[in-house]
Parts: sequence; C-alpha cells; structure tokens
Amino acid sequence: MIYLDNAATTRPYDEVIEEIKKAQELFFANPSSMHAAGYEAEKKISDAKSVLFSAIGADVKGKNGELLFTSGGTESNNLAFFGLLQNSLKRKPHIITTKIEHPSVLEPVKFLESLGAEVTFVSPDENGFISPDSVLDAVQDNTKIVSVMLVNNETGAIAPISEISKKVKAKNKDILIHTDCVQAFGNTKIDVVKMGIDMLSLSAHKIHGPKGVGGLFVAKGVNLKPFLLGGHQQSNLRSGTLNTSGILGFSKAAEIMKKTFDEKQNLLLSLKERLIDNLKGNELFSINNEGDGYSPHILSLRVKNVRAEVLLHALEVHGICISAGSACSSNRPAPSHVLEAMGYSKKHIEETVRISTGAFNTLDDIDTFCEILKKEAQALSKFTRI
Repeated sequence: MIYLDNAATTRPYDEVIEEIKKAQELFFANPSSMHAAGYEAEKKISDAKSVLFSAIGADVKGKNGELLFTSGGTESNNLAFFGLLQNSLKRKPHIITTKIEHPSVLEPVKFLESLGAEVTFVSPDENGFISPDSVLDAVQDNTKIVSVMLVNNETGAIAPISEISKKVKAKNKDILIHTDCVQAFGNTKIDVVKMGIDMLSLSAHKIHGPKGVGGLFVAKGVNLKPFLLGGHQQSNLRSGTLNTSGILGFSKAAEIMKKTFDEKQNLLLSLKERLIDNLKGNELFSINNEGDGYSPHILSLRVKNVRAEVLLHALEVHGICISAGSACSSNRPAPSHVLEAMGYSKKHIEETVRISTGAFNTLDDIDTFCEILKKEAQALSKFTRI
C-alpha cells in the first residue's frame, strides 16, 4: 500500500503503539482514584502534559496556561467556543473566523450564531491565504474571539497567526485568539507565547499518535466554562475519566515529533518537490497550492476532466490511498467549501484531489504513485464526463 492521505490520519509510530500497550498493562488505574495506582497514573499524565507543553512552546510546568485533554480536535474546537461563549450569548458576543475553517469550527460558530452571537466570516484570497488586515477590519467593539486555523486541511495554506494576534490585540487586548492547529502540529513550528495564542486545538492522530485523544491549550487568564458536566476532572473544565493510554501515546508521538522535526521537514519538502517535478508540465494536471506559504505535507491537485471520486477508486485498485478533500467531508456530495471560498468553479472543485505525505513515505512511493496516476488520469480523462 502507498498511503498518501496523512492529512486525514497517520500511521502510529511503533514506539507509540508500545507506549499504549505498556500503559494499558501498567497504568490502567483511574487517575482520579485516591490510591497508589491512581496516583501513579496521574503522575504519568502530568509528565505527558509537560512534554506536550514543550512541543507547543509553553512552559513545561503550566505557568502559561492549562492543557485540557479531550477526545480530539473536534471536541477541542467545540470546547473553545462553547466554553467561552455559552454564558454570554445574551450580550451578543461577536466572533470572527474564516470561510475556510474545519467544520468543527464552522458548525459550532453557526450554532452559536443561531443562539444570538454575531459572526463575521473572513474570505481568503484566490490562493487560500487569510490577510491579517481583513481580520482586523472585521473587529467590532463586541468582538470576543478570533479563530483562524494555522494550516488549512485542504490546501495547506499557512495563516499568519502571529501578525493577526499582534494587530487584533493592539486594537483590543481583551480579544482572544484561538487557532485550530490540528494540521499544523508536527508540520510547522508552533509557539503559543511568541504567536500570541490564547487557545489552541490539537489532535494526536495527525502526528503519528493514537485516535481518540487531543488537547486544548488555554492560556492563563482565559475564563472558560465546562460544557461536559458530571465528573469534575481537569479542574472541572472537561469532565470524563482521562484516557491514560491515549494521552501517553499522544505524548510519545509529540516527543518523537520534536526530536525529528527538522528531519521530517526535510523529508516532506523533498516529497512535495518530487511530486511537483513529476506532475508539472503535464497538461492533465494543475497544482492549486504551488509556491511559498504552504505546509510541505499537502498538495492540492486538479486532474482535468476526471472526477476526484472516480480517480480515487481507480488508484485504490493499485493500493494507493489519497483523498478528494477533507476526510470529514469527502464522502459527502457537497463541494469543498474551502475551494469554493477561493473562487474555484464547480468543475475545478470536482476534479481536485488532496495528496498528503507523512513520516513513513519515501521518494520511491512518490515515483510509483505519479507513474500510476499519469496512466489512470490519461485513461479516465477520455471517458469521464463532468
């Protein structure tokens, strides 16, 4: 199998699998329990939290804020919005976000809008980038939160979060900055302090960790309220028995990520360059995200006159896995909201696939993939009607 859908999920590192297995065997006690086994599990979670703090540029002892463990990026994004705004809807708080966010941001925001919040959706430019000035222009007296994802999950476009935060806070220091870093984590540098981030969402399975665990960093001074009630865990901000083995797997993946970051960056860059070199100049293909300012792990590619889903099935026969867009929406008939916001035609969108690389991919994978892709695209373009 040639797996090129790492933006959807990643294969766990062997060390992560071993860490999870060890945790299931040795640290299975409830970390909230008041006995030795419970304290031991709690200590392991505390150690894991320090590793993750370090991976996002926060103080390892939590002096900059708290890291709440969640079930993944979707819950982290939901917690950021509902935890911040659920008790202030009568005052009609204003939210600024973008048209190209993940659905786990867009849908909570639209729901809060239906309950009385005001929302401004900032548009990207034709290349998928968000301008800091367009965000600044949207700021109102009642703006409470600005949420812009650091790396877009369909195009890989990197948002200038540091500049956005600097400009917004210069206008109103009380506005909070949230960023969905699910695609960014492991693929671009993150420093919550230097970047001026108040809340940051993470997910383990995007960095070769386990599924079902993620985190929300909440800076010191942010007044967050729980929206899951009942257990009072994690300072009463996120109830539920902690997923000890998942958290330790997450920590191990983050530890490996930090140690191998430069090596992985070089690999991802070389893989993307090889992809572009193989496909550029072929009239069947056009690249949606060529140039600077994009994460190295995502290539958005139009295959002319071939529907994305038809191509995916053709490649599947060869054991090749790519995506027609976001994994959260690729099985739906609706066109990509990201490419729509960038101004692409319906035909262009229906012909776009996403190729995303990871730590286990090789240059040989890319060469084999491109060879098969060219043959299948050539054959399908003669018969597929858009």
